Amino acid sequence: MARLVAIGDAHLGRTHLAHLRDEQGRNHREEDFLRSFAWAIDETLRLEPDGFVWLGDIFDHARPTYRTFAHVLAGLQRLTDAGLRGVAISGNHDTPRVRGTGSPYDALERVFPNVTFAWRMESLAAELAGVVVHAVPQTLSVDELRTQLEAAAGRVRADAVNLLLAHVALTSLPARAHGRDINELEIEEAAFAKGFDLVVLGHYHAHQQVSKRTWYAGSTDTFSFADAPEVPKGVLVLDTDEGSVELIDNPHARPLTTVSVAASGLSAGELVDAVERAATGSPEGGIVRVYLNEVDPASFRQVASERFQEAVPGALHVQIEPDRADEALALQGGPVIGSLEQEWTDYVEVQELPGLDRPRVIRLGARFLEEARGEAV
Repeated sequence: MARLVAIGDAHLGRTHLAHLRDEQGRNHREEDFLRSFAWAIDETLRLEPDGFVWLGDIFDHARPTYRTFAHVLAGLQRLTDAGLRGVAISGNHDTPRVRGTGSPYDALERVFPNVTFAWRMESLAAELAGVVVHAVPQTLSVDELRTQLEAAAGRVRADAVNLLLAHVALTSLPARAHGRDINELEIEEAAFAKGFDLVVLGHYHAHQQVSKRTWYAGSTDTFSFADAPEVPKGVLVLDTDEGSVELIDNPHARPLTTVSVAASGLSAGELVDAVERAATGSPEGGIVRVYLNEVDPASFRQVASERFQEAVPGALHVQIEPDRADEALALQGGPVIGSLEQEWTDYVEVQELPGLDRPRVIRLGARFLEEARGEAV
């Protein structure tokens, strides 16, 4: 019937690890997602499919910056110039929380009539290269989602291949280390009517097959250590004639690796040397997480974070995870606390800030802390 390329969670505009900046002041991780999206467009064109589908959360939030929006605009223009048609749904990150609020998909819909956008919290069906694509976007509640899935089931055609697109968490998924996501909707796979021949989902960032007919595309780039970074990232190729689904790996995804150090009894200097040895061979430009097993808090406190970073010069970032020895913890007390500015930065980096400029929030907080310190002197 058709070959379609599916692009999952691109999350354009996400600024993770906000302190990591290039020489032009741009957030490295934001650039990663933009670069991976451009790769996904290139790969779509290279594969010469019959059409494409986007599975939600192309934007990290419903109010993207002009720069982010321009990247998506340019990508769609390239697909349009190649004569490709597509279907796109909104996800939990890029759907406005209030009905009637403007959506970036509204603007795109006005410019690209060759793409069917489902973003108004209502399901719709569109024919794409002979396949009936049932697009179910993000809604405000699980009950509304069930209603839209039922409406989609009512449009199933017996004379065609029926492909369902949705952006949801499935109850059959294992518990995730990072907990529930913002505005996340969770539902059982049985809610998908049997009339759908193939179900392709967004939201879960690890590509995987859930059942014989249901797949998660995964994200286009790595996110965090809680998001299964060991699973390859990329785009899916759906062959409805063969009934096959193939992942095309993104060779530019930011590598995230984890190493462990047996740190019991090591001095401050020995800790740094041990981290250097353990991280040898880590991918160039990667983010390296280091577990310090049973580390003595007294030794750990003597090492500035910059020394660990210097021990792995090829890494973009070194994330240290101390696992303190029980005996030492009882004697030495609680966790290490950095400066107020660093604590604020670390806090903001892991928060979901839809519609806000993360670096600006960090700068404002640092400025207020500095002003408060001056008033206290």
